[in-house]
Amino acid sequence: MHPHDDTIRLLDRMVETMADGVILSDADREIVRINPAARAMLGIPADAAVDRQYLKERLGFYPFDLVATPAAAPATGADETLREELKLGDKVLHSTVSPVRAADGRLVGVVVVLRDITEAKALDRRKDEFVSVVSHELRTPLTSVTGALDIVLKEYVGPVLPKQRRYLQMARDSCARLNVIVDDLLDVARSQTGGMPMHFRDVLLDELAADAVERYRGAADAKGVDLRAEFEARDIRIIGDPDRLAQVLNNLLSNAIKFTPERGRIDVEVFGPSVASSHVGVSVYNNGEPIPQDARERVFDKFEQIRDSDSRRVGGTGLGLAISRAIIEAHGGRIWVDSRDDGTKFVFTLPAAPAAEVQREADVSRARDATAVPAELASTILVACVDDYTTFIVKGVLMEAGHRVVEARDTYQAIALARQHRPALVLVDAPSIGQEARALVDILKHDPETKKAAVLMVDTAANREATLEWGADEAIAKPIEADGLLAVCQRLIRDAGQAQAARVLVVDDDPTIRMICREVLEAAGYKVHEAADGAAAVAEARRFRPDLVLLDVMMPDRDGFETAETLRSSPAVGSAPVIFLSARSETHDKVRAFRIGAEDYMVKPFDASELVARVERALERRARDVSASPTTQLPGASAIERELSARIAGGGRHAFCYLDLDNLKAFNDYYGYAKADGVIRQTGDIIREVIHAEGGPDDFIGHIAGDDFVFATSPDRVDRICTAICQQFDRLVPLYYNRADRERGYIETKDRFGTLRQFPIMTVSIAVVTTEAGDVGSFNDLAEAAAAGKKLAKAVAGSSYVRDGRVMRGIPPAEGALA
Repeated sequence: MHPHDDTIRLLDRMVETMADGVILSDADREIVRINPAARAMLGIPADAAVDRQYLKERLGFYPFDLVATPAAAPATGADETLREELKLGDKVLHSTVSPVRAADGRLVGVVVVLRDITEAKALDRRKDEFVSVVSHELRTPLTSVTGALDIVLKEYVGPVLPKQRRYLQMARDSCARLNVIVDDLLDVARSQTGGMPMHFRDVLLDELAADAVERYRGAADAKGVDLRAEFEARDIRIIGDPDRLAQVLNNLLSNAIKFTPERGRIDVEVFGPSVASSHVGVSVYNNGEPIPQDARERVFDKFEQIRDSDSRRVGGTGLGLAISRAIIEAHGGRIWVDSRDDGTKFVFTLPAAPAAEVQREADVSRARDATAVPAELASTILVACVDDYTTFIVKGVLMEAGHRVVEARDTYQAIALARQHRPALVLVDAPSIGQEARALVDILKHDPETKKAAVLMVDTAANREATLEWGADEAIAKPIEADGLLAVCQRLIRDAGQAQAARVLVVDDDPTIRMICREVLEAAGYKVHEAADGAAAVAEARRFRPDLVLLDVMMPDRDGFETAETLRSSPAVGSAPVIFLSARSETHDKVRAFRIGAEDYMVKPFDASELVARVERALERRARDVSASPTTQLPGASAIERELSARIAGGGRHAFCYLDLDNLKAFNDYYGYAKADGVIRQTGDIIREVIHAEGGPDDFIGHIAGDDFVFATSPDRVDRICTAICQQFDRLVPLYYNRADRERGYIETKDRFGTLRQFPIMTVSIAVVTTEAGDVGSFNDLAEAAAAGKKLAKAVAGSSYVRDGRVMRGIPPAEGALA
C-alpha cells in the first residue's frame, strides 16, 4: 500500500473525529464532505443528503458564493479568510470560510470550519450583566461619600484647616474619577445590549467641537501643548445626542493630551460640506508616537490599554475608545485611527442633517440600515486621494456600508497597495492626484495584478467624459452624494465579476429594447453596457471597448449608419463587429449596412435565442477572419500581411511602422509572464490612443505577436505619432517595475546564455519605412527595410524611432517617466 494512501485515510479520520464542524465544497459548488460535528451543529440527520440549496437554507449563505465573488478578492498576498457569527435557533456558531486554491491560483474549493460558541457568548453576557449590576450598586455608596465630602469641604459642619482641606480634596477628586469609571462601565454594558440611551436633536457639530477644545485648553497649556482648532465651515448641522458626542470628543482630546509630548501639537478639524452634502467629519491629531498597524483596530476593544514607547501602560481604564465607537456607530457613523509616521489621528464621520427637517433617532437607524450592502458585495476598496477631507468622508461612507477601505496618498502608493490588497474597486480622486491620475488608471487597467479591479473616478462634472475615456469604469462629481456613491460602487463590484466575459454595447433609443437585450445577453454570460443615442454610443465605445456592437438604425440625433461609420474610424473599437437592429426590413437598408461593414442585420421583433446565436457567430467569425491577437485583440499576422500588401499594391503615400520593445524578455524572466503580458496590452493601448489622437481615419494597427506591433499612417503624421508613442511609453511603463528597481534604473537577471546582467528599464524602438524612400515594392521588401531600421533604433539609448534609416529621436530611459 502506498504511504500516500495512509496519509489520506489519516486525514479523513481526523476530519471525521474533529470537535469543530468541517464542510468542504469543490469547484462545482457541490458538498463533498460534511463531518459529524457539523451535522450535529446544523441539526442535519446523519443519513441526510446535503446539496447546495439545503446548506444555504441552514447557514443562510452558500460558502462557495462568498469566496467566488469579487468581494472575496485577496486582501493581502494570500486569500482573506471570512469570519461570521451565525445564529441558529438557540445556538451561536462562529464560522471561518477559507478558499482552497490550486498551485496555479485557481479556486478549486472552499472549507468552512464551525465552532459552537453558545456557552462563550452566554458567559460574555453574564459578565456584562455582572458589570452592570456592580456599577449600579456602586452608585449609592459613591453618592454618599461624595455628598459627605462636599458638606465638609463647604464647611457646613465647621471650619476646615488647610492641611485637612488638601486631603479632603484629594478624596473628592478620587470619588469623581471613580464616578467616571462607573459611568464608563455602565456605558460599556449598555452598548453591548444596544441599551445606551440617546437623545437626538439638532446639533451644530462645529460649536460642539469648539466647546470641547476650550474645555481642554487649560490641560494643554499646562503641558505646553499647542492645541489648535480648524473648521472648514460654520453651522455644520447634524442630528445627534450632544452629550454623547461631547463624550467622544472628551475621550479623544483626553487621549491626545495624554500621548502628546511636552511642547507638542494637537489639531482638531471639522470638515465635510465641500466633499459631500450627506456627511461630515471630525479629526483629532497629535504628534505623539504612531499607533502600530496591528493595533489600530485593537485600541477600540474593551479594556485595551495603549502603551508608550517604553511599553509602560498609560493611565486609564481602556474603555473610552470602545464607548466612543459605540456612540459614533449608534449615530450611523464610523470611527478609526489614521496613524502616520509623524503622529496619530483619530477620525470619525457622521451623517449630516437633512436640509429641510430634523431627523429623529428611528430615521437615523433606518438610514444606517439602508446603506448596508449585501454581504457578498462587501469588498476591499482602495481610495487613492491626496486630500484628507475627501479621503475621510469617502472612507466613512464606504465603511458604513460594510466595505473595508485601504488608503493611498499618491500614485506609487496606490499601485503598490492595489498589487498587495487586490481590491474589488479603486476610487481615484482625480483633482488631488493631479496629472498622474491618467497614468494610474492606465496601470490599474493593464497590470495583471490589478486589472480585475473596477476603477471609479471622482472629478468635476466638466471632466467626466475625459476621465471615462482614460479607461475608468465610471466617474462621479463632487460634492459626493452618499447613496449615489454606494450604488455606483455596488454596480461596479458586481460587474467586476464579469471581467472575462465578452463585452457587448447595446445602442437603441428605446429603453425597453435595451433592457431586453441586456437581460438576454447577460443571461448568456456577456457583459453588457447601454447607450441611448449615437453620440453616447461613440463615447461609451471608446471607454468600454466592446467586442461587439448591437446598433439600432433609426435614432434621433444621428442614425445607426452614421454612428457605425464613426465607430469604424476609431482605432480603439473599429474592429468590433456591428450587428444592426432595425424595424426596417427593406433590401436597400440591408445593402447599405453591409457596405458600411456590418457583420449582420436583424429585423425587429427578434427571438431571444436567435439574438444570442447571432452574437456568438459574429464573434467567432471575427476572431477567425481577423486572426486577432488574443492579448490585444488587434489584427494578427495574416491580417497584417493582407492589409499592408494591399496598401503597397494600391500605391499612394504611406508610412509603415514596426514597433518592438527593448528588454521585455528580461522583464518577463524577472517579473513573470503575466506582468509582461500586461506591458504588451498596455503598449497596444498606447498605440491605439495615440493613433486616435494624432492619426487619420484610414490608419491601421496590428499585433504580429509578442512585443512586435505594426501600424500604418501617412508620412505627414508619422513623426508626431512616433514621438507621442515614445513619450507615453516612457511615462507609463516604468510604473510596472517596483519602486526600488525603478529608482535604480535597472533589474538584474540572467540573459539567454545564463550570465547575470543588468537590464535597463524597458524602452521602445520603432522602425519607420515610407513609400517616399522608393524601395518598398512588396511586403518582403518592407519587412527587410523594417528589420534594418529596428536594428538602428535599438542601438540608440532610450526610446527612439528611425525613419528611412535616419535616427529621428532618442530619449534616455528615465526621461518622461513619473518622478
